[in-house]
Amino acid sequence: MSKLMQCKTCGAELAPSAKTCPKCGAKNKKPIYKRPWFIILAVMIVIGLVSGGNDGPKSTGSVSNTDVKVSETSKQVKQEARTLFDQEEVVTFKGVEYAVTNVEKVTGREYETAADGKEYVIITLSIHNTSDEKISYNPFDWKMENSNGQVESQTFVLFDSDTSLSSGELKTGGKVEGTIIFEEPIGDEGLKLCYFENPFKDDESFQIQIH
Repeated sequence: MSKLMQCKTCGAELAPSAKTCPKCGAKNKKPIYKRPWFIILAVMIVIGLVSGGNDGPKSTGSVSNTDVKVSETSKQVKQEARTLFDQEEVVTFKGVEYAVTNVEKVTGREYETAADGKEYVIITLSIHNTSDEKISYNPFDWKMENSNGQVESQTFVLFDSDTSLSSGELKTGGKVEGTIIFEEPIGDEGLKLCYFENPFKDDESFQIQIH
């Protein structure tokens, strides 16, 4: 025998299946959680929560290789938007790193002497190919701009024959270092080493301030 329940209106006992109270005639309403529409709604909510939890991306707290590459590319693009750098900086241009590793200024060495009022500016340049392609390099890609607005090519001397930067190619990951010498006014503080991606054009790709 099923357990009797009380009428919510008059308190009389009645069977759970009774539609009305035999004493007062009040309707015997089922609790909301037992009604069909409530059960269906609850099931739909549960299904929605389960589906949403499985489909959404999960954060692992780690940085993917793609994120790192995007970040590096973004930094490179921002740097390439600049055209003037300090000699202490490493310049990245189209995936290639250029760095001035040493600057020496002398009026002469051994049997060679600079012209009156001028000195030799010896630039030691490092090139590191961090791109995905083979690149070519050439000392003629570089010129020096001085405070007088003169943009001059390298000076040929004999005392750097063992260290001078030659021309050639670099595979991915390859490095090369060498010297390029310019003859400039003594004590010129406005020197800028200029790189020309295309040496047959007048516009330099970027400049490096020389101290």
